[in-house]
Amino acid sequence: MAEQRSGSILAVDFGNVNTRAVLLDLVEGVYRLIARAETRTTVDFPAGDVRVGLRRAAERLTDVTGRRLLNPDGSIITPERPDRSGVDVFVATTSTGRPLRTAVVGLVPDVSIASSLRAAAGTYVQIVETVSLADQRTEEEQLNALLASRPDLIFIAGGTEDGAREPVLRLARLACLAVTLVQRGHKPSVLYAGNSALIPRIQQMFKGLTTVFTAPNVRPSLDDEELEGAQLKLALAFDERQSQRGSGFDVLGTMTSIGVLPTAQSYTLIVDYLGKALGGNVLAVDVGSAVSTLSASVAGQVTTAIRTDIGLGHSAATLLELVGEKAIQQWLPFVPAPGQIQHYALNKTLRPATIPETLPGLYLEHALLRAGIRALLEAARPTWLGDKTGLLPVFDRIIGAGSGLTRTGHPGFNALLLLDALQPTGMAVLQADPHGLIAALGALAPINAEAVVQVLDGLSLERLGVCVSVSGQPAAGRTALKIRITTEGGEVVRHEVAGGHLWVYPLETGRTVRVDVSAGRGLTIGGRTRLRFAADGGSAGLIFDARGRPLPLADTPAGRAAQMPLWISEVTGDPARPLEAPGQSDELAPAARSEPRRDRVFPAKSAARTVSPRGRFGRRTAPPPEPEAGDEPEDDTLSELNQLRG
Repeated sequence: MAEQRSGSILAVDFGNVNTRAVLLDLVEGVYRLIARAETRTTVDFPAGDVRVGLRRAAERLTDVTGRRLLNPDGSIITPERPDRSGVDVFVATTSTGRPLRTAVVGLVPDVSIASSLRAAAGTYVQIVETVSLADQRTEEEQLNALLASRPDLIFIAGGTEDGAREPVLRLARLACLAVTLVQRGHKPSVLYAGNSALIPRIQQMFKGLTTVFTAPNVRPSLDDEELEGAQLKLALAFDERQSQRGSGFDVLGTMTSIGVLPTAQSYTLIVDYLGKALGGNVLAVDVGSAVSTLSASVAGQVTTAIRTDIGLGHSAATLLELVGEKAIQQWLPFVPAPGQIQHYALNKTLRPATIPETLPGLYLEHALLRAGIRALLEAARPTWLGDKTGLLPVFDRIIGAGSGLTRTGHPGFNALLLLDALQPTGMAVLQADPHGLIAALGALAPINAEAVVQVLDGLSLERLGVCVSVSGQPAAGRTALKIRITTEGGEVVRHEVAGGHLWVYPLETGRTVRVDVSAGRGLTIGGRTRLRFAADGGSAGLIFDARGRPLPLADTPAGRAAQMPLWISEVTGDPARPLEAPGQSDELAPAARSEPRRDRVFPAKSAARTVSPRGRFGRRTAPPPEPEAGDEPEDDTLSELNQLRG
């Protein structure tokens, strides 16, 4: 589809818990974020149709902008009309549902198979079987393995351009036989991304059997790799499988410009762009309810890790099973009661939209978050170029997404969670994406790349600030960082940060200062002992982390009970809230559970645009939220469904 320079754009991301919508349009010739809305995803009971959530989100945008977006039947008005109703482009992404079960068929494990696996890493794919020429199984055993794996998609690759042909065709015939023998359920689709000279023969081979997607060769030569085309086709295959699920995705796909794309693919595209634009390393992490994604551009190469077993809601129990209770306990400043961690994770899986009501519950929630990000990080790091040390490489920009990382109620606390889990080194710009803008821009990139660039350059992501982290193990009580800050007005601020502490210099967005910071003896800042730079402000300010790398987290609950409340207080400016005793758990005093906390996770119409005073622990007070989708009267939901279905 050709780029639509003069059009308005509506982008909607359907998560497992929340549906987020953003409206983009031209302002003085440049694309900008106009409005955004959020509501509960309605893919599950009682609605069972994502279009109900779409209607609610669109109506909220109409309330904010006065712009009508929906036809009477619930479809999006496209193109934009002379009265400014509707939009020119509608794109959608989703992370709901199970991953695409994929069998990979290729010639050589270290060449075509490896490239196929890297291409598949950019979307919600579960590799269930691999078959190659190096496979020691007989052809009959390979066929049985393909059938037993019950794939949704068979990904065939192999042969460089003008390279091998007959071996690729032999493997394709095996896949064709497997598709033919599938008698029950949906036959698997086929994606071919091998020697392009064989595309006509592959299409003829599978004609009438199943849907065939073709993409440019993932390995055109032994030294070159091209994954973008295959990743886009994988996204379309994911969309096709989603539409077969029902739940409104079949109709939704016909409304959009290019189908419903997987959310995770957006991270690969946006991180790749930012890495090239900045000329440095970029990392983005999104922890959702059921799926988590970590995408990194390191030394010019982008890798994405997607885990459907890591999440704070639907996947909380599988996350606990993956990392183990010890990984959770190391982030708790108290001794959990027997079974407390498991019970919390199981309750989150059953009720993924619930929020912590006590201070220990809040620590449990963030312990799951930190442990999940650490697991994501360990899965991604082996693929990074130049990562030879035990510490995280220096990242110029770090972006956090997902309610767990962006809806704590205080930007400093958002930044602290990123610092704890990722433990960055050197100097990094910290940003947050609380409105799901990256998902929207990734889906828009194939249609209007110019709009993506302009929105990103327009500071639409929340800028938390700049963080300077010291590497090494600073001695407690001794100076780890010496800081000299010169303001625009010439005022000079000097400060020393002792080892084991954080210090925040409040610097509002739009202001700039000159910073001169030096590390203590035996310590470094990204491999250097001194840094001089100009720093722009952010919602959290300038953060100086003198705790050390690796993070010297105490080995005992009593030690962590002294550390963690202090760190939270240092980055938020709020009084420390120590636990009564490290050995207590359920009997501890409840945290300040306020309706504002709930509203930040699922904002009501007015709360999304109203900043309210902060209460204890950095929380904001706000009007009560609207009822959850599952708590609304069933008659209202049925009424909406009847309108959508005519």
